[in-house]
Amino acid sequence: MPHAFPCRLVEKLEIVGDGRVAIVLGTAGGALTGTGPWPLTLVAEALAQAILLVEPPQRRDGLRLVGLREVEALQPLEAGDRIEVDVTAEGSFGSLRRYSCRARKAGALVAMAQITVSS
Repeated sequence: MPHAFPCRLVEKLEIVGDGRVAIVLGTAGGALTGTGPWPLTLVAEALAQAILLVEPPQRRDGLRLVGLREVEALQPLEAGDRIEVDVTAEGSFGSLRRYSCRARKAGALVAMAQITVSS
């Protein structure tokens, strides 16, 4: 992933199925643990970074976040939490691609968003 600290929000990765990854939310080497729930903006960015892991871009600089819709955090998420993210391609128009991301923690839906990227 092209992101580096402090913008990389995925600390660990496990591929758990087609279009699904399990990620551990970044702790910045332990510095963020115990700081409380992440704001919705960080949750949305972590979901967007999951897209990079499911469908890596052809070029290193080839993917840009351009839109967020219907972003919801249904439960608090904190650094160190392990979530499974389902990434579903919803459609494309030219260089724009829209994805639906749904995150589960221990089987319960905890966050979701529609994310548009440009390649």
